[in-house]
Amino acid sequence: MLRRHPERLRQHGAAVWALAGLSTVGYGALYYAQPLLALATEQERGWTRLHTSSAFTGALLVTALAAPLVGRRLDRRGGRSLLGGGALLGALALAALTMHLPFGLFLAAWALAGLAMALSFYEATFTVLRQALPPERRSAATLTVTLVAGLASTVFVPLTMWLLGRVGLDGALLGLSGLLALAGMACWLALPAGAPLRPGSPPPSPPPVQDAAALHAPGATFQRLALAFTAARIASVGVGLQLVPALLAAGHAPALAAALTGLMGLAALPGRLLFLPLLRRLGSGPLTAALLLAMAGAAALLGSQPSGPDTAPWAPAALGILVFGMANGALTLARAELLAQHFPPEQFGTVNGRLARPVNLAQAFTPLGMGALFSLSGDYHAPLLLCAGLAGWAAWTLRPVRRPTLATAPAE
Repeated sequence: MLRRHPERLRQHGAAVWALAGLSTVGYGALYYAQPLLALATEQERGWTRLHTSSAFTGALLVTALAAPLVGRRLDRRGGRSLLGGGALLGALALAALTMHLPFGLFLAAWALAGLAMALSFYEATFTVLRQALPPERRSAATLTVTLVAGLASTVFVPLTMWLLGRVGLDGALLGLSGLLALAGMACWLALPAGAPLRPGSPPPSPPPVQDAAALHAPGATFQRLALAFTAARIASVGVGLQLVPALLAAGHAPALAAALTGLMGLAALPGRLLFLPLLRRLGSGPLTAALLLAMAGAAALLGSQPSGPDTAPWAPAALGILVFGMANGALTLARAELLAQHFPPEQFGTVNGRLARPVNLAQAFTPLGMGALFSLSGDYHAPLLLCAGLAGWAAWTLRPVRRPTLATAPAE
């Protein structure tokens, strides 16, 4: 049917690319650029790492806590004003940082950036994709967004370094602010106005109440999904944090350690490209469990590498990094597919936002936990093996989750 409506196809394509651009710029300017901006801020303002890291941690906490509210608003109002306005909030936050604010207002500016993250990261864009596109195009569109946004660090880390070198901290902040404003304008122009129309879906109606078991099932399913993806996020962030120092402790040269670490980000792209063929063959539940088991095995391989004065062989580390990166990249898509199968489209944003809260809170506190575990153990084996155990436990947690009849979102 869509072949008979080229204008609708063009509208759908514009929405997909606008959302891909928003996620790319959102992750790049607000997340991946932060370590470089923090270092420049410390040098210019004479602040310590505690100042800049506490501001960014606060931003991540705002992102996590705002996620359920953002999801509900997206379900009710659609994404045009919210996502476009969120990008403008991020632009305003970065522009405000050029004003050499006192520390309290510096924290407030980063809190505003945290709200912008909640409105521009995958949770928000995936929700709007499912509102704007017919069912048969959603998986491919989600893949497009993740493939483009997966290049955010590849583009924005060197871009931020170049801006800092050419125009200084304030110029870099204004440049990134301008890109966010452009991304917000693109969303405003490309996304439909008003409440979501949910193409291909009938108007939402309350599901029939059957029995106590049916009422209990949605909550149990949501809890298992939340536990699994929270554990997976801890494993993902934990491996990313420990990888470079673990490789250096294993005796690898800094250049090789950097190259192997870069391999993890690049491996996410083929992992996402393979996701749709594997999804058609395996289904979302078994595929998600397989991805988590692959992450567990890869983290265990990395955690078993010897450390000390003798250089460990690099091939096992490269294999572990490649497998972990591919599985972790595909897991982003698996999460959206599982939620879409277990909950109706008119509640996707609400459920996705509620799920994002524990996942993003875990992301905010994982660096502290991994640092404490390293301090207690004195090496990187324990943190990496813990990440392996968490990924394996996440796969086990998903065992009871079967493809159900669509259910309502669990109550707050």
